[in-house]
Amino acid sequence: MVTVAAFDENFYERYKNDNRPVVLYGAGKNMQNSWSRYPRVDHICDKNADQIGKYNDVEVISLEELNKFNESLYIIVTIKSPSIVKEAIHTICSMKIDAVIFKQEDNIAFCDSFWNSMNSYEIAESSRKIKVNIVCTDSGWIFNKFAERMKDVLETNNVEVKVSAQPCDGVDINHHIPYVAFTPKRNDTLMITHVDNTKKIELLKKQLNVAGMGICMSRDTLDKLVSYGVDRGKLCYINPAHDGMIRPHKYFIGITHKCHDEEDLRKRSTALLDVLAGINADYFKFFIMGAGWQEIVSEMLKMGFEVEYYEDFVYDIYNIMMQKIDYFMYMGFDEGTMGYLDALAAGAGTIVTPQGYHLDVDCEIDYPCCTVKQFREAFLDLQHKREARIKAVEDRTWKNYTLKHLEIWNYLLRRKSLKELYANQSDYQDGIFSAMIEDNRV
Repeated sequence: MVTVAAFDENFYERYKNDNRPVVLYGAGKNMQNSWSRYPRVDHICDKNADQIGKYNDVEVISLEELNKFNESLYIIVTIKSPSIVKEAIHTICSMKIDAVIFKQEDNIAFCDSFWNSMNSYEIAESSRKIKVNIVCTDSGWIFNKFAERMKDVLETNNVEVKVSAQPCDGVDINHHIPYVAFTPKRNDTLMITHVDNTKKIELLKKQLNVAGMGICMSRDTLDKLVSYGVDRGKLCYINPAHDGMIRPHKYFIGITHKCHDEEDLRKRSTALLDVLAGINADYFKFFIMGAGWQEIVSEMLKMGFEVEYYEDFVYDIYNIMMQKIDYFMYMGFDEGTMGYLDALAAGAGTIVTPQGYHLDVDCEIDYPCCTVKQFREAFLDLQHKREARIKAVEDRTWKNYTLKHLEIWNYLLRRKSLKELYANQSDYQDGIFSAMIEDNRV
């Protein structure tokens, strides 16, 4: 389905909340002159795609290629002529794609008045280094860690920075970690956390009469403070970072039966190699106990999987390992496997066939599977869940955290224009984009 956005449906606001691929329709001079106004551009579509090839390393595709897209898109029609825009929209609407069309010449986000307003406040002198004092008395772990991590990043970004126990004169910004112990100066910023009583609310209100900005750690805290009467114009939030040192542990999969594939296929053991085809070995390791698995284990190792293999049944080792596994796996159809009961006793998840006495336990099988495809989909589901968790915090780096503070400080000190500060507008929602900025909209 194709829809056309109205003039006042701001493209950037829509893009922030639904970050789908962006296609520019029309590769002419108007697009080229406006290039800095677009967020990440995934594709450019033009009738003369074959002659153009690429622009700024972005591939120019034909109308036929655009019509083949299966994912939801934002399409910005960059053409100036109203009649040609009308024709372009008619062409796009006839396609079997899912897209929202924004007309560059008729959308608030691309108006000259919108962009000119970003430069409406006076820019201060910014040739010298910005000087920052991170005020922190904590000698322990967490708050001191914030201070030291920020200091490390700032030093590599042309900022003159120090960490001290008191605010000081002669710096552009005193950044207080946290806010409770200090009297801020003009333009100072406060790290806001642990606001758990009314006295702290009242303290914040007084501090923010002077300070430049209170920087919360979450949107939730910002919204709560506003509901308590704290000045919204003095609040933003920046999500905290992590050290990037933690690596995900692998799912530990247990298999505890003999491999009978040379005699018969009742256990379907060899099919395990088919199941693991296309599975990322970074996310899984195996405990296998039972005779006859040597060749299969050898192939698994070649595929990159860790395997702890015991050919003989050793009861003590079995008891230990079954209490370590995350999931128990069984592919056979010969009524069931006794390891299934022990796995449940250990609280492990199950990836097994729904048959025999597997069905008589008052507990649902986590992944009931019959075919190779279903077993593979179970592994892919676990893999994708793990990948999604990792991806959710992959940009929560100390560098990103600190540079978002630097954007706030450059705004308070007026060292950069709003157009410069809004260059990353479509990349994240916290930091400068969570603050109430003057004159950033018409």
